[in-house]
Amino acid sequence: MSKKSFIENQTLVENLWTQYQINKDPKWLAEICLNVPFFDHPEVGKEIAKLLESQFHKRSSDAVD
Repeated sequence: MSKKSFIENQTLVENLWTQYQINKDPKWLAEICLNVPFFDHPEVGKEIAKLLESQFHKRSSDAVD
């Protein structure tokens, strides 16, 4: 993950949060987690993203049943 400036991270989070607000798709939250530095511990964001994505896939499969 490349180091982004505070302004770049702020803009990214703002845009992805707006997308999330439109359709409540957790993939946008996962994208935030994957792209924000978490105080130089990117593994934290990766783990949160993995949990969000698995929850979304579980919910999607429940809707199909």
